[in-house]
Amino acid sequence: MKLQLIILKSIERWRSGYLIAEMSCQLQKMMFKRLPSRRALAALAKLRGYRLERRWPFLIRAERKDLNLSYEDVLEFQYARSRRFLFVSVGAYDGVANDPSNRFVRSHDCHGILLEPQPAVFARLSANYAEFPQCKLLNAAVDEVSASRTLHFVPAGVPGLPEWTEQIASFQLEHVLKHETQAPGLTAHVQSRDIRTISFNDLLDMFEVHAIDVLQIDAEGMDAQMLAWFPFERLRPAVLHYEVTHLSSQELTAVRKRLEGFGYQVQEADAPSDDMAVLI
Repeated sequence: MKLQLIILKSIERWRSGYLIAEMSCQLQKMMFKRLPSRRALAALAKLRGYRLERRWPFLIRAERKDLNLSYEDVLEFQYARSRRFLFVSVGAYDGVANDPSNRFVRSHDCHGILLEPQPAVFARLSANYAEFPQCKLLNAAVDEVSASRTLHFVPAGVPGLPEWTEQIASFQLEHVLKHETQAPGLTAHVQSRDIRTISFNDLLDMFEVHAIDVLQIDAEGMDAQMLAWFPFERLRPAVLHYEVTHLSSQELTAVRKRLEGFGYQVQEADAPSDDMAVLI
């Protein structure tokens, strides 16, 4: 009931057209640090198990599968909870293709740290983020320790291969090779090179990070391992987004259970290939 009153009061004030100079005491308790958008309030309701309606009683209890909570809803929610929104993207690729945060980052005041290990792709990432000086870029991959490691990849522009093959670079050669059935001839064009690696702890130290709003991981078969390497005992990102396509059912269950143990609410993201987790 308390949550209903808070959200109804906020919606009512928006409908009346008044500008809100500061958060109400109730919204402050909900940890909002800036004026939440309607979408952020809707996300709050959905995260609490309610669906917003245009008519009384406005908030309806619903099953999670019926709430239609999108990743961008969650980003809006977290943006309202943060004074200085910081996202970290591991395996950022070019920062545009298949990036679920790209549109949000470009339309909000965000700070970012983006990592991409492939030099040629990193050059495109740098060009795509040239107008965002508040976003720091690093030509490296996350690993358990900071050193170097062999990366296996398919270069761009190979005749006869689809463009997406450039996006499957991985530490695991078998992960790259298993795409042969989808892209015949791929195996003959796989290349390997040693690239720079950095641990999560060293990354946090390098950029003096004390809080992360969003940690986004696309590690081509190593997402569970990346989450295992992250120092949750040091800090806990408010939102996680990671790929689950290449995880076994046992790995997926283990990852979700571990994150829930840290206090995250875990669910499928916009596509079945991804999960998102929100620290409530």
